[in-house]
Amino acid sequence: MTPIAGALTFIVVFLLGAVIYSPALREHYDTYGVRIKPRKKVELDATAPQKESAILSAAKTVGQAVLGIFPGLADKRTAELLVHAGYRSNSHIATYIGIKCITVGGLCLFLLISSAGNPMTLLLAVPMGLFSWILPNFFLAGRVKKRQKAVLSELPTIIDLMIVCAQAGLGLLMCISKVGAECQETCPNICLEFDQLLQDVKIFAKSVPNALKDMGERCGVEELTGICASLIAADAKGSDISYPLKMQSEALRDRIRRKKEEEASKTPVKMVPVIMLFVMPLILCPMLGPAIITIMQAMGPAMSVK
Repeated sequence: MTPIAGALTFIVVFLLGAVIYSPALREHYDTYGVRIKPRKKVELDATAPQKESAILSAAKTVGQAVLGIFPGLADKRTAELLVHAGYRSNSHIATYIGIKCITVGGLCLFLLISSAGNPMTLLLAVPMGLFSWILPNFFLAGRVKKRQKAVLSELPTIIDLMIVCAQAGLGLLMCISKVGAECQETCPNICLEFDQLLQDVKIFAKSVPNALKDMGERCGVEELTGICASLIAADAKGSDISYPLKMQSEALRDRIRRKKEEEASKTPVKMVPVIMLFVMPLILCPMLGPAIITIMQAMGPAMSVK
């Protein structure tokens, strides 16, 4: 059983490393990779069902079965994080719960197989099961943070274009429709939210203030929520929306600038562990190495035991 346990351990560690480093590798490939064929255009839709595959179908089936028995697993916080990450259909919730259940079941099966020669390994089942249940939450939180960062980076461009449209005499919904149609490639995340807002107003007959409020809650970005609140106030008063957008644009750029300055000020502190671990040994070894060897050679006869 030892070779089987070793092989399973290698497979688990390899898959775990691939899952952890896949976002960084994907970002590096998208940034620096040279493509022979252009990437196909993907039409974004907030309510579109997820792509079907064998693994996702199995996870969705397991998740639906588990949620049928324990509906409390799909709590409000999990649903909110999935919405902020861009996964908004009911199948996404079932798939996420199914992934967590498959992860826990696979790890428990691995511990059961590896404990054939050592029953004490079964004691690790409870803490490892809890860890494997919590592990997908970190990836979901990373996805939420990445998407919110993308939304925040797209906001200044969207606000400037909306100001131009408002000064040209367009109304609020016309500004949103025009900007959403023109910025599908440069600002895909906010344009996706704009499309969902227009669907809520035109198809589901929501009022514009409620649709704007729902858009801010879907993204979970404080700056976007503030912009939606200012647009709701301007629309309620019937005033020009260009002035509050200008104020929000200036405040947003000032906030982004201060955040970048804060991150830059933290750089020297973050460099201290790197310097201590990788730079200082390279400096101290050539300086102190010969002295330590000389001291050891001089004290060697005195320290030797006859």
